[in-house]
Amino acid sequence: MRPSKKPKPLGACNVCHALTNQHEALNHRCNEVGGGRRCYGTYKSAITYLWDPCESCEATGKVGSQECTACRGFGWTMYA
Repeated sequence: MRPSKKPKPLGACNVCHALTNQHEALNHRCNEVGGGRRCYGTYKSAITYLWDPCESCEATGKVGSQECTACRGFGWTMYA
């Protein structure tokens, strides 16, 4: 049986573009840490963003039994 496609992420950080599927995280500070410091961005709604299905995992978020590293398990990447 083939895994089904994941829904598109709900939010993205306006600074580092980290993704989230947690509705409660919207309009709150980003949790990503880079260079020993927490990102100063805020999660904003990503409903209007353009998304491409991840080519590595075909929008399932998994490659075999492992989480996809290309999309970090979300199954989607922002349109470039």
